[in-house]
Amino acid sequence: MTTHSYFNIVLKPTLLCCALISGCTSLPSQHKSAISASSLEPVIAAQFNTVETQRTFAAQNSTSLPLYFDGLGQKTHPLLNKAILTALADNHSIIEQRALFAQAEQRRIISDANLGFVLSLSTANAIATSTASNASTNSNSLSLKGSLEIDVWGKLDAQSRAAQYDLASAKANLRQSEQSLIANITGAWYQLIHQQKLHQLVIEQEQNTDNQQLAIEESYQKGLSDISDVYLARGNSDIAETSTINAADSLFAAARKLQLLLAQYPNGELRIAGELTQLSINYTLGIPANLLTNRADLTASWLAILAQDASVASTYAEQFPSFMLSGDLSLSSAKLSQLFSQNLAWSLLASISQSLVDNGKKAATYQLSRAVLIEREQEYLQALQQAFSQVEGLIDSEKSIAKQVQLNRQILEYAELSLAQIKAQYRNGIANYQQVLSLQHQLFENQKGQLSLQLQQIENRIELLLALGSPDHKIHYPEFK
Repeated sequence: MTTHSYFNIVLKPTLLCCALISGCTSLPSQHKSAISASSLEPVIAAQFNTVETQRTFAAQNSTSLPLYFDGLGQKTHPLLNKAILTALADNHSIIEQRALFAQAEQRRIISDANLGFVLSLSTANAIATSTASNASTNSNSLSLKGSLEIDVWGKLDAQSRAAQYDLASAKANLRQSEQSLIANITGAWYQLIHQQKLHQLVIEQEQNTDNQQLAIEESYQKGLSDISDVYLARGNSDIAETSTINAADSLFAAARKLQLLLAQYPNGELRIAGELTQLSINYTLGIPANLLTNRADLTASWLAILAQDASVASTYAEQFPSFMLSGDLSLSSAKLSQLFSQNLAWSLLASISQSLVDNGKKAATYQLSRAVLIEREQEYLQALQQAFSQVEGLIDSEKSIAKQVQLNRQILEYAELSLAQIKAQYRNGIANYQQVLSLQHQLFENQKGQLSLQLQQIENRIELLLALGSPDHKIHYPEFK
């Protein structure tokens, strides 16, 4: 091949393609971010809740402190810690989230592969025959092909960034699932302890009621009590037995709930030796802005916005011509043994492709991606406001429940004193049995109410710690280290 023919056949088309690429750079280049200012800079209050919180925050300078330390008031709890670690390994929803994360990781690898040079090797052997001459010919070939797409408009780069953001979002979702599972197991753990104590309380109440029924019937036989007292005692025993049956059902339901979280067979026979923890306020709230980085669900929502913004840039670039460089090195021979002794053939191709009539498909795809981005932004802003509202509500609930616990404790003390007084009066014939039953029922309800308030306090604290999030996206329950 002469120099002139080589220029006309190879270099001239290549230079023309490069000129076209250079000229296209004067057209609108990579798409700018379409994220709205309201999403980039959401309106955030300076602090959580009351003026008291402001003073505490100013005194502690809590921007440099962890959000909380031991919010459940426990230093160690080996059994609960073991249950959490078991669930993190075996829980079906966590395994599903890990699979979703693995899928996102592979999609990121696939997307990044489009940015690189693609090289393929192929070989072929063919035999051809002719019916006219009854002769056959052999041909053998070996070909090495390579191609590279020139990312002038940033389409491939945008697709890669979208895959990276999707991967980070999947990781944040996995962390949020782990946090939620820890919270759910901790809540179910104390729910089971609560039901165990409630069941024991009901059993004791039933035993007391049966003993009282025997005493009333014996007193009636001696002529010291009325028949109405006997009927009341028997009716009260039936009510107590019904309460015991209901408490047993609730106990088995609480056990099955925890077993499901632990990926165990839900036979309802799981029991825990423990107490309802006594809470103390030994954690800091931080400020609302901390939620933007501390809560994994908000992080995942924001990363979804960034991924969709990259997708918008990709669909924008799809509207412009695409450029491809490809080359081919090949060997061919009639005999396989002579394949590498033949002359080497090669080719170089620069191509430009652009759809001329697509009936508005690409433009509609671009507008669709922009609309999805707006949807993602509004979902994020709504989740952000809901997170603020959730924390504020849980803070108020914690104060309210603590006040109720304190008042109910006083009511419980008064009920115990009143019952002791009325029992003494009944033994002396001053009070009737209906008064004793009434105060016993009131005391029993107060005891159940105290257990219920303790559980509410624990569940509210768990939700508050989960709502606040943590800087390293791990819930700092003392039981999970």
